[in-house]
Amino acid sequence: MATASWSTRVRHDSDATYQEWRDEFITQLGTLSAKLTASDTNITPAAGARPGTSTEGGYAVYYLNDSIHATSPIYIRFGFGTSGTATHPRIQMTVGTTTNGSGVLGGTCLSTIDTINGGAAQTSDTVRQSYFCATDGFLGLSWKNGASATEGSAFVCRTVSTAAAISSTGGLAVWGGGSLAQLSRTQAFRYIATAAAYTARTTQVQMAVCLSPQAPASSIIGTDLQVFVAWMMTPAAAPVIGICGIVDGEIAAGNTFTATLVGSTSHTYIKLSSTAGPLGPATLGTVGMPGAAMLWE
Repeated sequence: MATASWSTRVRHDSDATYQEWRDEFITQLGTLSAKLTASDTNITPAAGARPGTSTEGGYAVYYLNDSIHATSPIYIRFGFGTSGTATHPRIQMTVGTTTNGSGVLGGTCLSTIDTINGGAAQTSDTVRQSYFCATDGFLGLSWKNGASATEGSAFVCRTVSTAAAISSTGGLAVWGGGSLAQLSRTQAFRYIATAAAYTARTTQVQMAVCLSPQAPASSIIGTDLQVFVAWMMTPAAAPVIGICGIVDGEIAAGNTFTATLVGSTSHTYIKLSSTAGPLGPATLGTVGMPGAAMLWE
């Protein structure tokens, strides 16, 4: 289990500032090495020109280092570069079950995920909060909160058993979009026979991973917050515990809480900002729409 929390600027208006945020991102991933292992990269720290628009300038590949990696591997590739405007940073994320050691992933659940960090010019020194977490069967990223209209969020979750142990059934990728119209997108994949990568979902109704029944404006019972379990289809419905939903506004972003989503073991979660979600079938700000929280332990 490992977490990283820090607050620094993000700029993308020179070679040096591009190297700064890219190298910081990689350094922080390195602090998660107990559960996230580096595989291959073509990046030299403190080197490389800021890429042209819609261009990648380098990549780094990792894998979830957990108890079922040998039989059910998950590789995650991050590509660092520039979005459609010169001052807009871009991070792409690809998830697969194999790697060729040179930055090319393959196998099941191959998805290229564009602009997990939103799309806005980054030319100021305003500090931005970030949270990373890696634990058994889970990687969660919440990068540079408030730097644009959408938060740079990405989650990779394995399915779990009824006792909440990670399972080899499948996995789920959830990632932030580049606009308020596409705050979250999802893709599910399955390992066990027959292996399959399901269609990526990019609309609010299709991408929903958890629901808050009857969309309550408040879920609090006494002092207890109600937490909504996230699900994926493999094609059978299977729960994940890396992320969960919580009624937005009932706990401030950056605060933690405990919940027992599946099984009997309680876990700690951190509430992310409103623009990390929603995780349900409606747009940002809809009353009762579950906002995003992720494992924090």
